[in-house]
Amino acid sequence: TLDIKPTPSTYYRNVKNYFASCRLHPSLDWYRKLDKWDGFDIASLGIYLSEHPFRIDRKLETNYIRSAPADTFLHYLNNFYEHCNVKEFLAGNRDEYARIIAHAQDTISKSRILEDVSMFFGHAQKGEFVIYIDLLNNLGSNAIPTSDPEFKGKRLNRIAFTSDSSSRLTDQDPVVFNPNINVVAHECSHNFLGDFIPRYEQRLYAIRHLFLTTTKGAVMKESEWKNELDELIVRVCVAKVLEQRDGKDAGVSEISNQARHFRIAEPLFEFFDQYLQQRSLYKTIEDFYPELIAQLEKLAAAQ
Repeated sequence: TLDIKPTPSTYYRNVKNYFASCRLHPSLDWYRKLDKWDGFDIASLGIYLSEHPFRIDRKLETNYIRSAPADTFLHYLNNFYEHCNVKEFLAGNRDEYARIIAHAQDTISKSRILEDVSMFFGHAQKGEFVIYIDLLNNLGSNAIPTSDPEFKGKRLNRIAFTSDSSSRLTDQDPVVFNPNINVVAHECSHNFLGDFIPRYEQRLYAIRHLFLTTTKGAVMKESEWKNELDELIVRVCVAKVLEQRDGKDAGVSEISNQARHFRIAEPLFEFFDQYLQQRSLYKTIEDFYPELIAQLEKLAAAQ
């Protein structure tokens, strides 16, 4: 709806100009009146849709539309797409999309973050991660869950175009999409660590309370324990990757940020020194799993 302002750019300017006559379109008016807007999640809905006219053509893993039935939402979206000639706008910006994507790929390649992550875990990546660039929704980034066979072995992520306010971008500035290196490292790391919880599920379930209480004392739903543990370990490993790559201060800064939510993030960060200092013994992250599960059980017993 553009009622929440995206990051300024020439692309955002073009969107505003092209769709200026559509601001009061009935579809947008309907959406504005919903009890709860779903802008953050709706941006991830696209991978589940057919070509226009849009319909859901694979099983949804998440209820992206919270305030209306999905078919109702798609009815209004299809009307907007047709009446406001979205197809022509997309076609007219294909070169811009190609430029932005090429720059993002080049940024990741030149950073060598993929090599750094693989070196940390001790072997080549076990899967593929796919980035969907979101040029208008600056609310943040998130993983897109799917069990669809087409995406087997892939981790899908929507990464939003955001910039530090100190950069003072305007609608005269082109989109320069530089993926955050820590976000790329985070999503890649999930591919390496996905077998830890299944391998030790019974032992981890017995200490699930360790992962369900946040730093501020909030208690998460019991059903969240696997996700909380998975995110905890990934974030600790990313901090260690950044430490090895950019120095101690980079690792400490990253883990301090994660410790705002994960109460055992910092002790686990220090524990992973054993992994880094004894790489002749732990050639891969899997070799370190027995030490990791034992440490988690030790931390749980101390609570």
